[in-house]
Amino acid sequence: MAETMQDLLRRVEKPGRYTGGEFGEIRKEKRPGEVTFAFCFPDSYEIGMSNLGMKILYGALNANDFIRCERCFAPWPDMGDLMQSEDVPLATLESGTALRDFDIVAFSMGYELCYTNVLYMLRLAGIPLSASERKGKRWPVILGGGVCTYNPEPLAEFFDAFSIGEGEVSLCDFTRLYRDCRDEGKTKEEFLRRAASEMADKGIYVPSLYDASYNDDGTL
Repeated sequence: MAETMQDLLRRVEKPGRYTGGEFGEIRKEKRPGEVTFAFCFPDSYEIGMSNLGMKILYGALNANDFIRCERCFAPWPDMGDLMQSEDVPLATLESGTALRDFDIVAFSMGYELCYTNVLYMLRLAGIPLSASERKGKRWPVILGGGVCTYNPEPLAEFFDAFSIGEGEVSLCDFTRLYRDCRDEGKTKEEFLRRAASEMADKGIYVPSLYDASYNDDGTL
């Protein structure tokens, strides 16, 4: 029985999609007090690695000593099917850590066709899909970003928070606030409320704090 994605590499078409080790990769040693941040691109490795925005944000986050940011891409169906049959959780390239063990799991969404891949990756990670099912410390904060979040409502049910707009500064501030709240013993819900209050001007939106209703014509 396979235990990690590395154990499955010989059984997939392109194992290089899951090994990491590229030029420019950032690997950090685990350190006390760090915040672990899984940066997820909900499409194949080849498409995600051609995205300049992901490289910029990956570098910006890892420039902070207290953040360990690692990458994850949507597995191709051959790997995804094996992971489900072998009960192997989705993990990051750098350390092979399961997504469900990170503090923050963030998805960059650049086009609507990737929406279902977000749910696919959460399911492979063993993380409940709905934000309402992820209360408490057991589950990571699920954060959405990218150009598709200029209209976050289609995926609002599945995310704890959205970062709307440019993320080079706001993602680092969001992660810093998470660290401060964690060190103060705050709950996940208290952190999200603070993020919505203190970072609204930086584009942080927490759907669970709002009640949405719609007119007959579908407008909000």
